[in-house]
Amino acid sequence: MKVCLISFDIWGYDQKIVSKLNDLGHQAIHIKLSDYKYKYKSKFERVQNFLSKTFLKKNIKRINAEKHIIEILEKERNFDQIIVINPEWISEQTHHKIKSFTTNYTAYLYDSLANYDARHLLSIFNKVFSFDKHDVEKYNLIFLSNFMHVEKNENPVQSKYKVFSIASVDERYYIFKKIINFLNDKEISHLSIFFDKKKPKKEIKNTIFTDKRISQEEVKQKIEQSEIILDVLKNKQSGLSFRIFEAIALDKKIITTNQSISTYDFYNPNNIFLINDEDINIPDSFFNNPYQEIPTEIWKKYTLESWINTILN
Repeated sequence: MKVCLISFDIWGYDQKIVSKLNDLGHQAIHIKLSDYKYKYKSKFERVQNFLSKTFLKKNIKRINAEKHIIEILEKERNFDQIIVINPEWISEQTHHKIKSFTTNYTAYLYDSLANYDARHLLSIFNKVFSFDKHDVEKYNLIFLSNFMHVEKNENPVQSKYKVFSIASVDERYYIFKKIINFLNDKEISHLSIFFDKKKPKKEIKNTIFTDKRISQEEVKQKIEQSEIILDVLKNKQSGLSFRIFEAIALDKKIITTNQSISTYDFYNPNNIFLINDEDINIPDSFFNNPYQEIPTEIWKKYTLESWINTILN
């Protein structure tokens, strides 16, 4: 099957989809918009773009990025399927042009529609998948969770931390901070890494702030060195983050504020602790009890290969 994936892919998850598609015998290409760099022809054009964005709601860089997509599709011609991840950054007009290159135009949403509104585009697609069960029910979409994109190390890694978390500094930070203080008070070993351009005035024990992106390999290494992964839900979202599936792939316990995780077939209160962000209280037994393996038939449902088969079929 000839497949095209279109996405920004800032974190590199989507390239793994393309690699797996090719491994499975498909002919797949990736139009990765984060690699597209538009160069202004002059200082005047830069000023012109600022004014155009501000007053006309037209972005020269975005317009040229969309032209770039069409140019690639015209060279490659027809596809059996074109998949767009988080389609809200492409104009409606360009979506219709993209659709002309395939008989199966598919969208996958791994952000909630409340955070990134693509409702005006949904009718363009032949199929729309979403990782958010609330959106699936409200907008009659097809449910498909995120997937496991890391592989377990054949040689067990020595634990260095009881709990590990990594996130950007955003509206979730005050919850992270409360949990970190709880862990510090209980003297539970942990490491938290936060991505933020501004370093806070007050340092927090066992916490690192950085303005540099952490590679997927580095994140995997830290998860492997930990027993439990801490996950805090973004506002207006109920879908499970990639952090959850990294934990599942590497046989790690999870502490999360995402109550919807209890509706999934892999949920096991021995492995997953649902935390109330108003009352941070995690029993010692959760930290001390060993991890219980997920049944193989359930675990396989969340592999990248299973995700691809669902999208294609």
